[in-house]
Amino acid sequence: MEEIHAYCLADPVFFEAPQRLRDGGSRWTPPPVGDGTRRETDEDVWTRVSFGRPLPLQGWKIHVSAAVPAAQQVLDAAAAVCTARRAAFKYLRSAQLLSAFNSKYSHRGSSGKFITVYPADDGELKALLDELTAALDGQQGPYILSDLRWSERSPVFVRYGAFAARWAPVGGDAPVPAIARPDGTPVHDPRTAAFTPPDWAPVPDFVRERIDRFAEISHVDLPYEIVRPLHFSNGGGVYLAKDRAGGDLVVLKEARPLAGLDAEGLDAVARLQREHRMLTALAGTGLVPRVLGYRTYWEHHFLIQEYIDGEPLAKAGVLRQPLVRPDADPAAYEEYTRWALDVLDRVAAATAVVHRAGIVFGDLHPNNVIVRPDGSVTFVDLEAAHRVGEPRTGLLGAPGFAAPAHVTGTDVDAYGLAALRLGQFVPLGALAGLDPAKPAQLARWAHERFPLPVGHARDAAAAMAAIAGTTVPAAVRAAGPADADGEENRARLVAALVASATPERTDRLFPNAPEGSQEGGGTSLSHGAAGVLYALHATGHAVDPAWTDWLTAATLRNLATAPVGLFNGSCGAATVLDLLGRRDEAADIMGRILDRTVEPTGLGLLTGLPGTGLTVLGFHRRSGDGGHLDHAARIAARIEAALARPGGARPGAGLTTGAAGSALFLVRLHERTGEPGYLDLAEKALRLDLAQCEDVGGSLQVNDGWRSVIYLGTGTTGIGLALSAYLEHRADPGFTDALRAIRKAAHCGFTVFPGLLNGRAGLLYFLAAAGQDGADDTALQGHLRELWRHSVPHGEGLGFPGDHLVRLSMDLATGSAGVLLAMDAAHRRTDLLLPLLGGTAPASAAS
Repeated sequence: MEEIHAYCLADPVFFEAPQRLRDGGSRWTPPPVGDGTRRETDEDVWTRVSFGRPLPLQGWKIHVSAAVPAAQQVLDAAAAVCTARRAAFKYLRSAQLLSAFNSKYSHRGSSGKFITVYPADDGELKALLDELTAALDGQQGPYILSDLRWSERSPVFVRYGAFAARWAPVGGDAPVPAIARPDGTPVHDPRTAAFTPPDWAPVPDFVRERIDRFAEISHVDLPYEIVRPLHFSNGGGVYLAKDRAGGDLVVLKEARPLAGLDAEGLDAVARLQREHRMLTALAGTGLVPRVLGYRTYWEHHFLIQEYIDGEPLAKAGVLRQPLVRPDADPAAYEEYTRWALDVLDRVAAATAVVHRAGIVFGDLHPNNVIVRPDGSVTFVDLEAAHRVGEPRTGLLGAPGFAAPAHVTGTDVDAYGLAALRLGQFVPLGALAGLDPAKPAQLARWAHERFPLPVGHARDAAAAMAAIAGTTVPAAVRAAGPADADGEENRARLVAALVASATPERTDRLFPNAPEGSQEGGGTSLSHGAAGVLYALHATGHAVDPAWTDWLTAATLRNLATAPVGLFNGSCGAATVLDLLGRRDEAADIMGRILDRTVEPTGLGLLTGLPGTGLTVLGFHRRSGDGGHLDHAARIAARIEAALARPGGARPGAGLTTGAAGSALFLVRLHERTGEPGYLDLAEKALRLDLAQCEDVGGSLQVNDGWRSVIYLGTGTTGIGLALSAYLEHRADPGFTDALRAIRKAAHCGFTVFPGLLNGRAGLLYFLAAAGQDGADDTALQGHLRELWRHSVPHGEGLGFPGDHLVRLSMDLATGSAGVLLAMDAAHRRTDLLLPLLGGTAPASAAS
C-alpha cells in the first residue's frame, strides 16, 4: 500500500496523480524571491524558483525538512538564504501535501523532503549549508532517510543525485530515476531509505568530514541482534531480533520522530507511546505481546515486545484457502470452514475481553491477528488502540476491514470483526469502499461456496451495513453484476470505459494504475491509452479519432524520455497506432526509436528485449520490410548472449519478469525464418522459467517464497502461453506435461485481483488461448461468470478495480480494458493478443 498511497489522495474513485490534489486552501504564502522566477502549477506538486543561472545536471543537493506547524517559518527563512545567493530551489506547494508525503504510508526514500536547493558548485554548496544551518537553528523536521544529516540543530540534509528529472530503463522492466556515471552511462538514482552515494561520486572534503563525523555520533550498539525485518513504514520498522544477553527472540518496533504522520497529525513516536500504554493496560489478558522495554537509541524510539510464535491470520488463511486450490473437494471446503469458524470465534472472544478492559483495538484485520500453533490468537500492532470513550485515532485501519470514519467506540471493532467473518471466506472486502452493496453480494457467494452456518456471512454483511449506516436497496443487495447477462455486462463495461476518457488532459487519456505516470506520459500498453484503445479496437468497438490523435501527439511528445519496450514503452504505442491505421505516424515513431532498441536488456516483455523483438516482427508482418526482420535477428542474438550468462540475473518467472517472454519471441521468429536454432533457444528459456516452478496438488505454479503464483504476468499461465506456442512446432513430452499442469493451475476458483496480468482475467485469457478439453471449458465458463463479482457500478456502466481493489482502473494490465479483452477472447475463442505478440492478427483487429 505504501507505493499507491499518494495516488489515493486526490480522487475517491480513480487512482490520481498527487499533484491533482485540491489543496488550494493550504498552500503556503509565497516567500519573497527578489528578481527570481516562481513557477507553480496544478500539474506539479512543487513550486519552483529559479534565477536564470545554469546548473549542472547532477551533483550534491540540499534538502530541508520541516514539522508542518512551523513549515511556513522554515520556508521563509530558507527562501531568504537561497534568494540572497540566487540559488535555485523548490518546495512542496502546500501543507496538505507536506503532511501526505510524510504520512505513515508514504515512500520512505523521499519522505520528509520539503525544500530542495540546487547549488551551482562545491563552494556554493558549503556556503548554503552553513547559512541554512544558521538560519534554521533550533527548527525540527523528520529525518530524511536517503540523505546525510548536516547538523544536529537544524533540519538540513545533503545527498548526491539528479538536479533535473531523468529517467532510464537501466535493465529493468520500468523506467527509473537516473543519473550518469562519469563516462555518461545512465544508472539508477535510487531513493533508498539509507544514505548511499555512488562510489564514483566526487565527494568534497567538507562532506567527507561530515560523513565520518556522522558515523561516530549515530553509531549505536544495540543490545539486540537484528535477525530480519518484518515490516517497514515511513514511521519506522518492525524487526525480529535476538537478545544478545539471553538469546531470546524479541520484536523491536521502531518509531521516527516527526515522521509517519496520521490523519490527526500525530507522528510515529506519539503512536508508539500510546501503543505502549495500551499493551500495558492489556498485559493481564494474555492476548497481546508482553512489553519487555521502551528505549531510545540515538534519535529513534523502540518498543521491545515478546516474540509471538505463530502466523498472521492472513497468511494462515491463504495457505489453507480451498478457493485457490484447483483440486479442492467438498471435504477440503468443510475442513477449512471448521478451522476458520474456530479461529473467528476465538478472535470474537478475545475482542470481547479487550472491550471489557476498556480498550478499543481499532484496527482489527488479518495481519494484526497471530494464530499460535495451539490455535489460540494474539493481537499485535495496537497503534490504533485507544480507551473506550476517547476519540478515534488518526489511523483508520486496513481497507476492507476499517469502519467508516464516523464510526466510534467498540463499533469500530464490531465492524472489523464482521468484515473478518466475511473476508475469511471471500477476501474481497476492500471492494466495499467502491460499492456499498458488495458485502451483501460477497456474503451470498460465501454461502454458495462454503458449508457455512445459516446466515453466517449474510449476518456479517448486515452488521457491516448497520454499523456503517449504509442503505442499499434490497434488489441491489440480492443481486449483482454476476447475475446479469454477459453481453449486457460487457456493454456496460465498454460504456464506463468510453465515459472515463479525458482527452482534455495531457497526462493521461484514461484513468489507470499509478505506474502509468512513469510509462511514456500515459501512452503505454500496460497502463496507458494504447492499451485501452487496443482493447476497444480488437473487440470490435469504435475508437474515437480524437483519442487516436491524443495517443499520437502524446507518444511523439514523450518519445525522447519514454522507455522503448512493448508493454511499458513506445513500441506498444507505435504498434497500436499502426493497427489503428495511423501507418505514417507509427512508421515515423518506429524509425525514431529503432536505434534505441539497444537500451533494453531484460528478458521480460514489459520493457525488455523480447517486447522490442515482437514489435519489429509485427511491423515486418504488416509492412514486409526486411529490415525489421534483420533487427529481430539482432535482438535474438542479444537474448542468446543473456541466456548464456552463468546464472544470468533474472528477477522472476513468467511473461513479464522471467524468460517466458523471450521464449515466445523466439518461437515467433522461428515462424518467420524457419531457423531451428531459435526453437533451441526458446527451449532453453522455457526451462529456466520451469525450474522456478513447483507441483501444487498436480498443478504447476511459480514458487515465490511462501506463496505460489499462477498469473499471466509473473506466474505459470504466462509460461504456459509460451509453451503452447513452442509445442505447435516441436514435440516435447515434458513440456506437454508441464502445459497440462499449468492448465490445471488456471482452473483456480479465486483471485484477489481481476486484472489481465495479475488476476482472474489473465487466467480466463490463458484458457481461451491454450485450453483444450472439457475441464478447461468448464473452468473458462466459471471465470467468465465469477469475474463480474469484482465489478462495481460506475455511472451508467461497470468498472473494475486495479490492484489492491481500492480504486477503479481502466487500463489493460490491471483494469477494465484487460478484462474486456480477456472476456471477448473467451467468448469468440480468438487470441486477441496475437497482433501484439508477433502472430497473425484476427480479422477484428486488422486495419
